Parts: sequence; C-alpha cells; structure tokens
Amino acid sequence: MKPPISGTPDQKPEIPPISRRRQKRIREIQELMDSGWKETEIAEKYGISVRMVEYDIRAGKDLDRALTQGVSQPEIIGKVIRGYEREMRQELRAAQLATNPFAKVAHKRNYIALLERYVKFLQGVGLIDKVADKLDLNPGIDFTDDEVRAAYYYFLKIAKAKGIKNLEL
Repeated sequence: MKPPISGTPDQKPEIPPISRRRQKRIREIQELMDSGWKETEIAEKYGISVRMVEYDIRAGKDLDRALTQGVSQPEIIGKVIRGYEREMRQELRAAQLATNPFAKVAHKRNYIALLERYVKFLQGVGLIDKVADKLDLNPGIDFTDDEVRAAYYYFLKIAKAKGIKNLEL
C-alpha cells in the first residue's frame, strides 16, 4: 500500500504507475467523453473493449486526483498576479524607453489591455468586486425646483472645471 500524500506544496503528487503512452490515450478518451462520444464509439476507435474504456475513464479520474493533490490555490493565484504585474511593468518601461511615438502608444495599449485582463482575473477569483460601469447622478431628482436645478448645474460646472471629461452642460 502506498503512503498517503501530504497536502504540503513542496511534495509532488504521486501519479499512478501508468505508461506515458497509456496516459496519452486516457487523456484522449477523457476529451472524447467530454465532447459527447459514447464508450462503444471510443472502444471502436481505439480497437479496445468497452470495459477497457471504462477502466481508462476511472484511471483518468485517478490521474486527475493525483495531479490536484499538491495544488495550492493561493500559490497559483499569487504566481498569476506576479506574472501580470511583471508584464505590466515591462510594458510601462518599454513605453518610457521607446523613441518612436507609435511604439510608445503600442506599449501603452498593451499595458491597458493587460490591466483589463488583470482586473477581470481578480474579479473572477473573487479578490475584488465589479466596479460600477457608470455613475447615475440624477435618479429621482426634482428638476422642477429652481434651487435644485441651480445646485445641480453648479455641481456640473465644478466637476467640468476639475477635469471630468464628456460632461455636457
């Protein structure tokens, strides 16, 4: 009997003793099953019995389980975060060093695209919440009142003076 695998990230998971050729077939069978093939169709394709296909499906689950035992979610998320931050720093640095204005713009666009993907990743793993797409400033405001209308106009005037773009007065 094999010793149990501890959950420490330093230790590699123990993969069942299956040849690489068979592991490849098991992965192919898993993909075919996921895409809707029946066991009989798979058995016919590989020239093996349906019972062997069922055995390979179980072995595939064992392989998956062995591969995921040593996985640390925080460690993986941390690596992805470090990767995004490294790529963004490189793009900003390349934009600073670029002498061609078109290259500067290209690097800044790459940075913005990376930043958008990074934020989506962080939202996907639940580390940040979705930010509002727009701010609605006038729900339920009574614009028939002269004082309210004047105060609202004054606010917009100050906001535009402070640099908020695309405000129409």
